[in-house]
Amino acid sequence: MKLDGKVSLISACGRGIGKEVALTLAREGSNVVINSFSDKNTQALAKEIEGLGVKVVAVAGDVTGSAVILEMVAAAIDAFGKIDILVNNVGGGDGESHDIDDKDNPLARTEALWDASYAHSLKAPVLMCEAVMPHFIEKKSGKIINMSSLAGRPGMPHVDLVPIPSCYHSMKAGLIRYTQLLADQVGRHNINVNAICPGIIYTDGWRALAEGMVNNDPRFKGEDAREWFIGIGEGRYVGDGIPQTAMRREQTTGDIAEAVLFLASEAAANITGQTLNVDGGMVKD
Repeated sequence: MKLDGKVSLISACGRGIGKEVALTLAREGSNVVINSFSDKNTQALAKEIEGLGVKVVAVAGDVTGSAVILEMVAAAIDAFGKIDILVNNVGGGDGESHDIDDKDNPLARTEALWDASYAHSLKAPVLMCEAVMPHFIEKKSGKIINMSSLAGRPGMPHVDLVPIPSCYHSMKAGLIRYTQLLADQVGRHNINVNAICPGIIYTDGWRALAEGMVNNDPRFKGEDAREWFIGIGEGRYVGDGIPQTAMRREQTTGDIAEAVLFLASEAAANITGQTLNVDGGMVKD
């Protein structure tokens, strides 16, 4: 197994991509410290991981603040004596800003939206990296994988159609640049720092968005919501017949988890400061 004896710290892994990452690393022999906002989801995942024959420590809570982050790092050191791999999966963060309607402050909703996006998509990963860095430097090794997004890449298609707020694009782009800078700073300590930009995966949240778009926008001309959103449709909404992805296959959480596993393994020992698009060929740069 590729990660026998390793210890992985994974944030926001109660469901979706993060959950599959945690399970994949555990299947490859890594002990794990897991986190999600939901205690119920965290404990359920912990039981599932225990069944794989590795050790797991569960720390539920909000990693946009330093207290839970420090708790996770301390729990890892207490339980295993070390940390080898950090996966920063936390992101998003529009939260309840959509419901804000402050007639006395026309900037209230925008301010809340940008603050939340910063807290989840940039601040939390930075704090996690800073929390583990002294340990990585002392042991002269470590792997960091930051989960960015195609939204952080300049070549993401159809930004005029997919209503992702500009703050999310901006923070994910900032995380890519932070990854590059941190890789330069800590490479001499044998620490690898990379980022992954997942393609669109048809989760429950994305499904509701896609169906709403296709049903309400005449430009889609009857396009199937799932096929359009995951990038295998024929693009009738623009009339050019060009699919969004080169591979024309649906992407899965497992596709992303396997990329994380590669970057966390010794097979990627000489890869750092890079951003890997795992998107079926949606973005070409």
